[in-house]
Amino acid sequence: MGVLGSALVVLLALSCSPQGKAQAPDQKGPPTALARASRAPRGPVEAEMRHVLYHVDDRVILQIAYLRGALLPTRDEPPWFDDPQSFALAIDTGVVTISTASLSALLNDYTFNYDGTPLENLTVTVDKGQLKQTGTLHKGIPLPFTIRAELSATPDGRLRLHPTSVKVAGIGVKGLMRTFGIELEGLVKVRQGRGVEIADNDFLLAPAGLLPPPRIEGRVTAVRIDGESIEQTFGGSTRPGRSRDLHPSDPSARNYMYYRGKVLRFGKLTMMDADLQIVDADPDDPFDFDLAHLNEQLVAGESHNQPDFGLVTVMPDYGDMRRVTSASAEKRRASQ
Repeated sequence: MGVLGSALVVLLALSCSPQGKAQAPDQKGPPTALARASRAPRGPVEAEMRHVLYHVDDRVILQIAYLRGALLPTRDEPPWFDDPQSFALAIDTGVVTISTASLSALLNDYTFNYDGTPLENLTVTVDKGQLKQTGTLHKGIPLPFTIRAELSATPDGRLRLHPTSVKVAGIGVKGLMRTFGIELEGLVKVRQGRGVEIADNDFLLAPAGLLPPPRIEGRVTAVRIDGESIEQTFGGSTRPGRSRDLHPSDPSARNYMYYRGKVLRFGKLTMMDADLQIVDADPDDPFDFDLAHLNEQLVAGESHNQPDFGLVTVMPDYGDMRRVTSASAEKRRASQ
């Protein structure tokens, strides 16, 4: 057979024998973090926020000192930032403040903005520790009114405005209402589903119905007036998963929003086993964020992948971007 032929026979025998079985290269699967992400089911995305100015629009802004909650899908699909109707924000615990100017805009632009509304031209201010609400009451003819009210939280988690003074066309009518057995509920008819209910003589405001999408769900456990703002404390949640500690990728960030778990979408991206921290580029003031302009803030910022495949995105404040855009437009007009 010859030496070469014998060597080939030996090599062939070794390759076919159990002792000399040829070993295929190791087939490594995806890293654990990615393998877990590929199996992420749809469902609530856990959320945490600190020091955020959350724009409902350019006139209505919520000041979030702290919030722990979740994005709850409203349809059979994951939450999608570009579609505010695809999710609701459930607040398990938190402190959220709204200025009287923002509350006035909210009542005018959303709550009572419909055909046949009984109240128009609403303005809310603070007067001697009480809320003062002025506007126009439609009862056949438009009548100016002023209501002063004490503010408190109800056992079921709503805000209660209890009138201490009611004037219509400059005339005090609270005493007359009591004398003739007339209640505010009979004078003002409010459309259902707008987050406002009138029970006897009290206005009851529910966070879940007051705001446009994304809807906010939560129980107000305490409320206080602070200057020209209303500070609401949320709590009493029974949502599964609410007690889970979250660990943002950048624990040193002062102002941020953090989303963890399940599936989250924004733009053309779908994040499985979501791990997204949005950080304020300017930590010296609260993070000014506008969901409607998320992509603009993303483009103006920068993103960093983390070793565990999470994502940290650093964004400029929305207000700063608007000022830069306005200044650039003004400069262009001046040069023409």
